[in-house]
Amino acid sequence: MSGVTFTTRQHEAGSLRVRESSADLPGGVHLSIAATRSTRLVDLCMSRDFMGVHLEFSPEQARAVAAELLAGADALQGRA
Repeated sequence: MSGVTFTTRQHEAGSLRVRESSADLPGGVHLSIAATRSTRLVDLCMSRDFMGVHLEFSPEQARAVAAELLAGADALQGRA
């Protein structure tokens, strides 16, 4: 996602979120990723027009998904 700029906010103790990042992707897609204090889950949300996807991952699951995304990107760019 070259050229995509994420805006990141760190939250204070006691707030619902620990960290939150968001970006507007090409094609009118809004992406947000947040670490939620109360559930101890990482939320991934994508929305476009009236459609949206909301996924929740444990920290371990989020790391595994991130690793697979990077492996896929590397494969597309000829990096094994």
